[in-house]
Amino acid sequence: MGLYHKTEWKTFRDEVIELDGYKCNDCGRTSKEVVLQVHHKKYVKGKLPWEYPLQDCETLCKGCHSSRHGITKPQIGWDFIGEEDLGDLTGTCENCGASIRHSFLVQHENWGTMEVGTFCCDKLTDSNLASNLLESQTSYKSRKIRFGKSKRWKFEENGNHKIKQSNFQIELINKGDYYNIKIHDQVSSKKYDSLEIAKAKVFDVIESGEFIAYLDRHKITYIEPKKKKKETKKDKQ
Repeated sequence: MGLYHKTEWKTFRDEVIELDGYKCNDCGRTSKEVVLQVHHKKYVKGKLPWEYPLQDCETLCKGCHSSRHGITKPQIGWDFIGEEDLGDLTGTCENCGASIRHSFLVQHENWGTMEVGTFCCDKLTDSNLASNLLESQTSYKSRKIRFGKSKRWKFEENGNHKIKQSNFQIELINKGDYYNIKIHDQVSSKKYDSLEIAKAKVFDVIESGEFIAYLDRHKITYIEPKKKKKETKKDKQ
């Protein structure tokens, strides 16, 4: 869904237009005569369109709004401010009109915020930020799938599943209808409805560093178990 189709923007826009008496501040025409839009008098890097004080916005008709901004959108000087995976090709790039799944928010000091696809984000920001971010996310998802299917998972007679990952001993405790996660003797009270969901959560907390942060917050020291030294002939004598 486009940024300017979100409920937050529609509510904010309606408030500004109402305060301006449902007419353009430049030409004075009303909503019965023209399409009214909301113009940001200034733009702040990182702010979404509805996060501005009402005094920083004004009502303009579509024609006057275009005149304020100029006819052609600039193709340089945009800054990246965020991204969202729409889950399917449900979005539309506001720069080229292409259908997009991965929506990147870019902002220009004179044009405000716009949702674009990967290619246009890289082009407008003169960087590889969007494509690199997408590649990183794709790689993360692939590693997550491989982790869940890894042959290193050991099935125990009691129904539990064990694996060693990133020096942590991990155990998924089978409770019949759900699973608990146990990492480094720390057992989560949260219930996971399936083995797949539990494995996915384990990967997330280990890969993201969330579990390390948990240990640090609770001042829990982790020492990797020492490997048993192989017995030599000399030791046997």
